[in-house]
Amino acid sequence: MKKLLPLCITAALLGGCASNENIVDTSASAAQAAQRNASLAQIDWKPLSLPSDVAFELNTKSQTYYAADSAGPIAAFKVPANRGAITLKLKSFANNTIYAPNIKILDQNNKELENYRFDQFAYQPAKLLDGDRVEGDFSFVPAYNTDEVRILVYTTPQDVQQSTEMLHPAKAYARARHTVEPDIPNPYAQHSPYGQFAMRISSPQLDNAAVTFNKPIPDQAPAMEESRGYYLNSIENAVINGDIDKAMKLLDEAERLGIKDARSTFIKAVEKH
Repeated sequence: MKKLLPLCITAALLGGCASNENIVDTSASAAQAAQRNASLAQIDWKPLSLPSDVAFELNTKSQTYYAADSAGPIAAFKVPANRGAITLKLKSFANNTIYAPNIKILDQNNKELENYRFDQFAYQPAKLLDGDRVEGDFSFVPAYNTDEVRILVYTTPQDVQQSTEMLHPAKAYARARHTVEPDIPNPYAQHSPYGQFAMRISSPQLDNAAVTFNKPIPDQAPAMEESRGYYLNSIENAVINGDIDKAMKLLDEAERLGIKDARSTFIKAVEKH
């Protein structure tokens, strides 16, 4: 199994030319060091800007949150919620053991908005400079009256008892060279309350704005078309899944961005489903 890269390298690789790349310290504050947080209100939420690429580690010095669905060490962040839709990509790297991440998205009053479980993450074998890992890619839309959203990375007591199957290095070698894979069992990484991570958090609106200000005018159209496609697909999928409230939030956000056919997409989706 491939060893982990230094966190600074991992952060640089995750997002390419990100605007903010940094290593975040998840250590508990002096006031928290001796306590086991049992309430969301006790957690220290570290601020991040949008967009951000961060690397962090959970270890014996990290702040903790013990609840029915949380087994201890956590990472806790907060970001502005006035930028429209937010996208989040989290990678948890394996090194004999692996942290099985779950993610809760909360508003500034710690009301839960979204909950992404570990089974929504996918295992990815080592490739180039990225080691074996599990990763998840998620999008959500904060309500307009939300000033900030909080991102809680945690693992559950049930997840800690499990393990994840990895691709044997010899099989990975064979795949890379298009030869027959050896008939050998794959190793398993036991889940652990500790681990190393890379995370990118951004907004389609900000990503497109960066393209607008940094590229010549002829290159703007593909970025705007990508944003249009994101919102139209998200609106239709929300209607298909019966989440009309989410679809309407997406519609409002799309119209604020000037996507004119968002309303017709919403209406057609409702009529169709």
